[in-house]
Amino acid sequence: MNGEAGPPRSEWAWIALGSNIGHRGRALACLREQLAGGGVTVEGASPEILTRAVGVTNQGDFHNQVILVRSPEPWTAARWLGLCSEAESLCGRRPTFRWGPRRADSDIVLLGRRGEVVSDGEPAVPHPELPQRAFWRRLIADIDADVAAQLDGPAADQMGSRSAS
Repeated sequence: MNGEAGPPRSEWAWIALGSNIGHRGRALACLREQLAGGGVTVEGASPEILTRAVGVTNQGDFHNQVILVRSPEPWTAARWLGLCSEAESLCGRRPTFRWGPRRADSDIVLLGRRGEVVSDGEPAVPHPELPQRAFWRRLIADIDADVAAQLDGPAADQMGSRSAS
């Protein structure tokens, strides 16, 4: 984290990857490659798992993974979002409705090596849906159990009380 004024920054991000259209495993590989091509290093990766769709449930299951990535310098949440959006586009994401099917999806779940960076801007970090997505916490635990453990305590309660404006 950086001591300068302005939006919070971090060289570390926890990013959730997902796909439920086409070859889902290939889509996750594409997202990892495009994120790395955007100047970050993948420092950790959970196993890939299948989960039921959230929200709109009458669609195919999602192939999901969480990765821990590091940038060469601290970035704002908005810059991390830009990288994720570009990777999604390059991997075939097309506009759809909220919680709709996705060929390539990447969400910033946490910022900071320990998930300590909070941003109330766009995007909000920690991700407002984190308390409802136990599978994200399980995948984070596969990379770093200590980070996941803090998500099940008072910090998780605090995240759940934030508005998702």
